[in-house]
Order: sequence, then structure tokens, then C-alpha cells
Amino acid sequence: MAKKTLYYYDEESCTYQPEQNTPKQVAKKVLSFVGGATLLSCFFLAVFFFAYDNPKEAFLKKQNADLIREVASLEKQFASLEEKIDVLHNQDNAFYRSLLNTDQIDEGFWNGGKGGAVQAVGQGSKPEVLRDAEQRLDRLQNKMNIQNQSYSFLFDLLSKKEEELKHIPAIKPVPGKVISGFGMRMHPIQKIRKMHTGLDLQANTGTEVYATGDGVVRLAGRNRGGYGIQVEIDHGGYGYITKYAHLSEIKVKVGQRIKRGDIIGLSGNTGLSKGPHLHYEIIKNDRKIDPIDYFYGDLTPEEYVRLREEAKVENMSMD
Repeated sequence: MAKKTLYYYDEESCTYQPEQNTPKQVAKKVLSFVGGATLLSCFFLAVFFFAYDNPKEAFLKKQNADLIREVASLEKQFASLEEKIDVLHNQDNAFYRSLLNTDQIDEGFWNGGKGGAVQAVGQGSKPEVLRDAEQRLDRLQNKMNIQNQSYSFLFDLLSKKEEELKHIPAIKPVPGKVISGFGMRMHPIQKIRKMHTGLDLQANTGTEVYATGDGVVRLAGRNRGGYGIQVEIDHGGYGYITKYAHLSEIKVKVGQRIKRGDIIGLSGNTGLSKGPHLHYEIIKNDRKIDPIDYFYGDLTPEEYVRLREEAKVENMSMD
């Protein structure tokens, strides 16, 4: 095939002239091609550089992401520990120290050394995040030391008031979980919101019910108020009365002396009740109080925290 002749437009003669590839023209074309190729190569290199990490950068990014995840996990653990120790502190102040008639732990002392808000994960440099974690850990350690000292003090005081403490409600009357707590609740039968003056505890009909403290039976049978078959125990000169309602059977009689842990009856579904359970109340100095803080005798701190969470749920009561 014959080689095609290329033409160019000559502005001086206003005619098309055959193109002659002189050395100068060839060099010009080669330089133009090389320049274009160089620019294109630079463009692709720039795109690759900004769009893709080199191995070192990829490793550092992964390491940073792992660190952020670890700090986030540490943050959750701190929050959980702080919640648990604060619950123990509140129980100490609200119940144990009140029970033993001693001064509460000063809140300023309890929160001593508390700084500002802990920096959010991912903000600031690694040293700042670690410093925040160390400060938070120091505050937790300080609170734990205070609480341990408090327990040691209370234990000594407790040993001096042993007889009195036998008469104070201190255990769960049945092993079941809390179905409904103390406070305003929807009544299952009357269908109105009303004050629920005790705890509803899970118990199938026939479950053994235990006295929660030493005392004397002052009521054993049916009484007004929708409680069905019930037992009431007077815990002596310490101002406490406990009520165990909706029983199916009574195992004690009026005037009988009772020890903590004695079986006083069997749970049931008598009176205004939605189903089998035990309704348990504590009356202190003629005032009905929340029994949730009076299970210290047979619960671990973890079990106590879980029980409080169950009691917080505002649901329909069983009676």
C-alpha cells in the first residue's frame, strides 16, 4: 500500500502544501509527544499517591484505629465500674449508715480530686487520651479505698450492735426476681395508677416464704385491703414491721416468736392479685418504705445492682 501524503495549510500562499518531515519537524513532534506523556504520567502518579496509602501509612492508620477501639472499650469499662461503685456508695450512705445511726460519707470527700469531663475518644493526641484514662483510674481507686475503709468501720460498728441487727429485715423472703418495684404503678385489676407500697417477687404457688428478721407474729390470716392471706411480723423495739401477702398457706400463729430465715407460710394468689407471687412490704416507724435496700444479708454487690435495675422498671404491678 502506498504511503499516504500528509498536507498542511500554508498561510502565506493560501494553499495546501505537502508535508515534509525535516529533522526539525521530527524533533518538534518527538518533544511534543514526550512532554504530553510526561504530564500524563505525573497526573496518574498524583492520583495514585493521594488515593492509595503506602504500606507504612496503611499500618499506622490500622494501628490508630485499633487504639481508638481499645480506648472506647476502656471507656465502657470505666463507666460500668463507676456506676457499680456509686451504687455501693449510695447504699452505704442511704442504708447502712442510717441503720447504724452514724454520719454519712461527705460527698466532697467522696468526689475528691474529680476533674473535668473525660475527653471523647478520638479527640486529642494519644498522650492526652492516656492522661485522661490515668486520672479517671486514680479517681476510681480513691473511691474504692474510701469504700473499703467505710466497710471496715461499719463492720466494727456492726459487731457492737449484733442483737439489734437480728431484728432488722435483711434478706429476701423468697428467691425469685423482682416483678414490680416500689412506687407508682398501674394496678392490674383496678386499671388505675396507684402507689405500690412494696415489692412483687416471683414465686409459684407453694413457694416457701421466709421471715426476713427476728420478731413476733402480730397478724396471721385474712385482713382488709386486698392482701388476701397474709402474715405480719413486728420486729421489736426498732420500729420495723414486715408484711407478706397473697399467701396460700400460713405456717405460724399470732404471738409466735420468729427468727430470721424461719418459714412463715407458702406463697399463693389470694386477694386482689393478678397471679401467683409474693407481695412484700417493710413499714418503718409507721411509714411504708422501699424494701429494695433491705436485702443486704444474702446478696452480692452484683446481685444487688441487678435487683435494683429490676425494681426500677415501671411496669404493671401484680396487686
